Order: sequence, then structure tokens, then C-alpha cells
Amino acid sequence: MRHLLALTIVCAVSLGTAAAQTLSLADRQSSKRYTVQELLADPATRDVTVDDVVYRRTMTYRAIPTAELLKRVAAGDDDYVQARATDNFSIAIPAQLLELATADTEAFVAIESPAAPWPALPRDKERKSAGPFYIVWRTSGAARISSEYWVYKLAALTVTDSPIKRWPALGVEASVPATDPIRRGLDRFVAVCMACHRFKGEGEGTQGPDLGMPMNPVDYFQPEALRKLLRDPRSVRHWPEQKMPAFSADALSDADIDAIVTWLSYKAKHR
Repeated sequence: MRHLLALTIVCAVSLGTAAAQTLSLADRQSSKRYTVQELLADPATRDVTVDDVVYRRTMTYRAIPTAELLKRVAAGDDDYVQARATDNFSIAIPAQLLELATADTEAFVAIESPAAPWPALPRDKERKSAGPFYIVWRTSGAARISSEYWVYKLAALTVTDSPIKRWPALGVEASVPATDPIRRGLDRFVAVCMACHRFKGEGEGTQGPDLGMPMNPVDYFQPEALRKLLRDPRSVRHWPEQKMPAFSADALSDADIDAIVTWLSYKAKHR
């Protein structure tokens, strides 16, 4: 049974120069809305300086730990949190990762103050910022946080089952060993690719094509071309509305790319 408790962020933008934004935390028993001013004054909110992978520079935010937010609802050990943005970007993040508060890793929801707006996002045609809410991460160099977990223009967070439980078409047979690259490929697909892509209709991504139907990419790409596409799409093909970014080796290693191709090949053989 799917987990029914939810944590939802609702962002309402008013007409005029000031934005009226609220944060709604909800589960089956209760629901409460917070204004930007209330969150900025929350005792758990503090200044956080991060090496921002979206702005590509050091940024300082007023932000509340996601661990603190998740204390206000119920999330099981195996649950995920589906983060949805106003531009339909959607990614599932392990709840346990959002609950971490260690020297190596800690996540925050940054809150944009109308009195101190953030700069425009790089290459944003509308010259808008990452706000009104934005998941940012304080990490050490050793921490592995998917670049897709930096969710800007955040609209909602929902506690839910893992992607594998929600979308069985992603899974692999139980006989596949835990250390097999197929499983690593599945893990990286969930953490990186599902933000924009569905697989055989399953998932929430709408920004890119479905990678399971009508054909699997391994059916129409040579292996080396597919690896180049995953590393940097513009090195293979280009069109005006192209959205998929290039991934650095830090964000997606060669071994990760090989594993994703291995998982796609496995799924192509197990239709």
C-alpha cells in the first residue's frame, strides 16, 4: 500500500511586484500553511552557505533544514519524497537522505525573501530566479548527491513509496545480484533521468521523451553514440527546444553512464 501521508508545498504568486507565497505542510491528520515571513522567522531557519551547482558559485541563503520539515509529518524509512517544480520537473528523493544532518550531507529548503531576491538563473530566458523555494545541499566533496536533487522553482514535496514500488516497469528480476551493474544503472536512472523521462509510461517526468516506448534507446542508438548523448546531448544532436544538459564526470561518471546503458539493454531484452 502506498504511503498516504504527504508533505506539500504550495506556491501562490500574486499579480504585482511582490509575490505572495505560502508553504503548506500536510498529512492525513493536519495541514498548516506558512507564509514566507513566518518561515524566515522560524527558529529552525538559518543562514546557509553552499557551493551551488545550479548558480555555479557559492551562494548564501536563509533556509530551513528538510530534516526539520520532515519532523512535522510522518515518513517511513523506505519512503521517498517526490519533489515537484512549477515547470513540471519532478524527482523522487529518498526521505532518509533529506533527513540527514551530518558533517558530510544536509539538505535545506531555501526561502527567497521579497526584500532580497535571488539573481536570475543562468540561461533562464525569462530571467527568473530559483525561487520561491529551492532545495539546496551542504555537502563535502565525498558526498554523492544527484545534481537533479537541487530542485529550484520548487512547488511541492510529497512523501510516497519508492519509485520501484510505484512503477514496477522499472524493476529487474530478483535473480539479478545486488552488485550487478544493471542495478547500479537502475539506481542512477531513478536519481538522474526520471526527473525528465518516463519509462513505458511510468514516472512523472514530462520534459523529455519516454525511454521505454515505443522503442528503447538501445534499439536505435549505437552504444558509443548513446554514451555520448548521455554525457553531452549537443555532441550528438541539437534542436532549438533542447533541454537536456551535459553532465560532468562529477555529476555522472563514465561508470554510471555504462551502468545506465546496461540497464536499458537489460530492459530491452525483457520487454
